[in-house]
Amino acid sequence: MTVRMMLAAMALLAAGAAQTQMAQPACASVSDANLPPDLKAWAGPRAALAAAASSTDLPALPIGAPVALTLAPAARVTFARPPEQQRTPDDAHAGLVAVTLPAAGVWRLSFSKPVWVDMLQDGKFIASGAHGALAPCTSVRKVVEFAAGPGRYTVQLSGNPGRDLVIMVTAKP
Repeated sequence: MTVRMMLAAMALLAAGAAQTQMAQPACASVSDANLPPDLKAWAGPRAALAAAASSTDLPALPIGAPVALTLAPAARVTFARPPEQQRTPDDAHAGLVAVTLPAAGVWRLSFSKPVWVDMLQDGKFIASGAHGALAPCTSVRKVVEFAAGPGRYTVQLSGNPGRDLVIMVTAKP
């Protein structure tokens, strides 16, 4: 491999790493007045929903509307597959929900807390793409992107600090 090829490969790897993690600036205050257009609904009314404690009878998340989820203590949750990463903060809570995506594309799951999320279809993990703070200095604490086709998916949430979590599913603009 030539030096030029090695440098090109290193540049591609660096560019990929930059796309994977979204920037997270320090904030003096938090305000949802600065939400990007695709997340404006985040500041609106939130339907209340209890996440399931097992992979049967999953409640469905809407597309484009925020949901105030209630999670169960992590020890009481049985996942469809063990989470790809184990997180155990104090007062760890977890749960499962379903989402039906109407079309292929990149889909964003936005969260109010630093919860771990796995998305599965037919028992197989869907690889996540970019993640981080898409809407810095707002109450949207974390955003994770998934490239996915149309269909029904299981969303596993784990390692949430406490029982309350706001989630919203949107298409990447």
